[in-house]
Amino acid sequence: MRTFGENWLKASVAANMRACARRGEFSGVMDSFGQWYLQLCTSFHKSSGTVLIFTRDSGHHTSGWFKNPDFERCLHLSLSFREPFELKKLRQYDEKLADEWVEMFFADARSLAWRETPKTQSGKYLEVMHWRVFTDEHWQTIHPRGEVYSTEFTEKGWKSFGELHPGHAEPSVLHAG
Repeated sequence: MRTFGENWLKASVAANMRACARRGEFSGVMDSFGQWYLQLCTSFHKSSGTVLIFTRDSGHHTSGWFKNPDFERCLHLSLSFREPFELKKLRQYDEKLADEWVEMFFADARSLAWRETPKTQSGKYLEVMHWRVFTDEHWQTIHPRGEVYSTEFTEKGWKSFGELHPGHAEPSVLHAG
């Protein structure tokens, strides 16, 4: 995890993290690359007390998770809060500060962002919130057609994760949280 000191402005942190995210894609697989990429894309902004993860996620459709191919990839921001300058000291989720970060990362695409609550026990404990803005194959933001589980645009022969991997748990493309 990178630490941004008190002299880093939020806009500069967001620009730096967007550049880091362009070094790869997270497929939800926690192999050595997935672990390296998540570590690269995780930061603590000391003066605001914000823990941020910003990644380019891919494979939502090809893994069999979402039926609609428009939901294949997204820009994914995860936020949680600590006391300023105290990474180990939790604090309550800060809606106002979260809004500022979402604006810094997504700007005009902010209106396309999905907000998701934490799903894991640790994510709930840390109060991690997630934002996703879906993109095309060139990482340009899009407004996906239809719903995630709509088959209107699904190619013939597509199979869900359960059909591809009988007896295995659904894939987790969420960041720890």
